[in-house]
Amino acid sequence: MRNIKLTLEYLGTNYYGWQFIPGKPTVQGKVKEALETVLRHPVKLTGASRTDAGVHALGQVANFKTEKEMELPRLQKALNGLLPPDIKVVEIEEVPMEFDARRSAKGKRYRYRIFNRPVPSPFEYRRSWFVPFELDVEAMREASRHLVGIHDFSSFYKKDRKKEVNTVREVNEIQVERNGHLIEFIFYGRSFLRHMVRVMVATLIEVGKGELPPSAVKEILEAKDRSFAPYLAPPDGLYLEKVYYGDYPY
Repeated sequence: MRNIKLTLEYLGTNYYGWQFIPGKPTVQGKVKEALETVLRHPVKLTGASRTDAGVHALGQVANFKTEKEMELPRLQKALNGLLPPDIKVVEIEEVPMEFDARRSAKGKRYRYRIFNRPVPSPFEYRRSWFVPFELDVEAMREASRHLVGIHDFSSFYKKDRKKEVNTVREVNEIQVERNGHLIEFIFYGRSFLRHMVRVMVATLIEVGKGELPPSAVKEILEAKDRSFAPYLAPPDGLYLEKVYYGDYPY
């Protein structure tokens, strides 16, 4: 038996997220289908992160087990030949049997891209969030500091009605960078709640627009109530950039 690790890039626009949903196009569903076509046996595919509908990835990680002895470069080429153009396997390697893409992860890095000028760009369409208002980057940096550390992120979480979830998470670092018309938020953390990054981004944007003072972020966090936080930022600008295993810097 072999344990195979895949690193994937995908543009999530056309998919209902990573997680398999019967009758719906998902990234996991497409990769699983391609694997089973090549290997000719059922595959249990585990992903590191259940990215939401429309969210992209530059470094999603998944693993599966097989008894087939196919050479990995050949398997990668076969998979990429079957996968649609918006999903590709960029790395493939054999890993120890105990490796699990989700449980073995030490941390994750997400990037959220804002395209910030009065006129949208066709080249950024569905790849970033177009915000035409002037944004105060320094105010957003100040506000983001309230979100770093171990907190109850109930105000930034879409509650799961089917099960109780521990809403305490640790955010290790948030970077806010401007490069021309592009503003990027980079989030480091061991794990994130559903919609957590997108709600944090929406809140920081309200600070950048001057609608909220930076101190309001602390008040929203301490309220532990989703109704206190602003709307949900669109999925277009969110990228799962990297999943860390043995090399997480925090």
